Amino acid sequence: MSDERSTVLTYAIRGPVVLKYLGQLALLLALLTLVPMVVALVAGDDAMLWRYGLLCTALFLLGGLFARLPAPPHIQGNEALTVTALAFLGASLLMSWPIMGSGVPFVDALFETVSGVTTTGLSTLTHIEMRSTTLLFTRAWMQWYGGLGFVVLSVALLMGHQAAARRLSDPAGSGETLVATARTHARHSLMVYVSLTLVGLALVWALTGTGFQALLQVLSAVSTGGFSNYPDSLAGLASRPAAVAVMLIAFLGAVSLPLYWRAAHAGRRAGLGVLLSDVELRGLLAAALVIGMLLSGLGWLQGRELSWYHGFMMGVSAQTTTGFSTMSITGMDAASKVVMIVSMLLGGSVGSSAGGFKLLRLLILLRLLQLMIRRTGMPPHAVAEPYLAGRKLESDDVLRALQLIILFIGLVVVSWLPFVVMGYDPLDALFEVVSASGTVGLSSGITRPGLEPLLKGVLCIDMLAGRLEIIALLVVLYPRNWFGRRKEVQ
Repeated sequence: MSDERSTVLTYAIRGPVVLKYLGQLALLLALLTLVPMVVALVAGDDAMLWRYGLLCTALFLLGGLFARLPAPPHIQGNEALTVTALAFLGASLLMSWPIMGSGVPFVDALFETVSGVTTTGLSTLTHIEMRSTTLLFTRAWMQWYGGLGFVVLSVALLMGHQAAARRLSDPAGSGETLVATARTHARHSLMVYVSLTLVGLALVWALTGTGFQALLQVLSAVSTGGFSNYPDSLAGLASRPAAVAVMLIAFLGAVSLPLYWRAAHAGRRAGLGVLLSDVELRGLLAAALVIGMLLSGLGWLQGRELSWYHGFMMGVSAQTTTGFSTMSITGMDAASKVVMIVSMLLGGSVGSSAGGFKLLRLLILLRLLQLMIRRTGMPPHAVAEPYLAGRKLESDDVLRALQLIILFIGLVVVSWLPFVVMGYDPLDALFEVVSASGTVGLSSGITRPGLEPLLKGVLCIDMLAGRLEIIALLVVLYPRNWFGRRKEVQ
């Protein structure tokens, strides 16, 4: 009976609504694609230039057509999630075509674009240092706008409909937005994101002396993406201070963007208090410190040179889900891989460009567990409510945190099995799947050009699901969201 009642109250996705907002996102993607097209023009890369030109033209024409559809007075949650999922999937498919112009096969081009847009950083390309300037910039640029989420970019720049903006920037209704309206939140996030990028560019450029190389590193760092134009990632930089600076930018990118805005507008003294009082930032600092110490200690026991340097750099990379590396994962011991797997699962802050299931959700569950233990010593009639950082945790907060963690772990297990069945080392396979699902990009050596197409597809699904926090993909695949009663658009 309850299932029948819920069916009566459920409305299917309305095609015109989805097409309207996909049209607006197509216009934005066309504008974003103009940037690598200009790079291709300057670099004289004709093979990619004409493909970008055709793609931009098609996006402007189709986007302009669909964006003119009437705006609904209300956008449903399943519609917002569908738009979000199709935006990331569509961008990955469309951007793979220009990359094929540089001689990359379709499967690898699609893998690269999915990894880029989802800010993962896994790659099947070899001899990356010999690739064209346009391709290297395209990879970093995709990670940059994927890190902020060009859905949020669209809310910030194009949309004037408040109800739609609120749904598209927070489609699951998580209530984690820290400012009054979704559009204001999106604009503030964009301003902070651009500011971090410019500050990072100035710092890394000063340390490396090469503007273009610094730009590529910073675009990937602030988005916690991890694509590098060096085959050995940060180890290829000319100096360790430059590598540390890149990792510092990555750490800043893993902090909630709205938190920076609140701190900046609280005043010089009060702003520091805002930062220090944030429970998730404190958790991120503590986690990065603990993981760094564990990896440094394990490296020292293995007799690894510069164990403290590699330990903390790899620890920050894993915890922020950036994916930069200063050493090969294949040379790590099993205990170090397990530590990094745990770190990659946890991830960074909610409202940042980091992946994983986010530290806030773990803190919510830990606080709930603490309350359950405390209640064992209370009278049966006592009332005790869970609080975190002075805020009462509602039942929806706990349910969403538990739901996402369970789905995340389930995704990892289901994706891990095909690798084991096909003969890959179980620990290395688990490391690879967690890295993809957490949008990290560190590799145990499994991701390579010769990886079976089926397993490349599994990792692509993991990267998309991890970036979309799984629910959005499930909504797209759920038949009742497509077939059934529909509200009128107007």
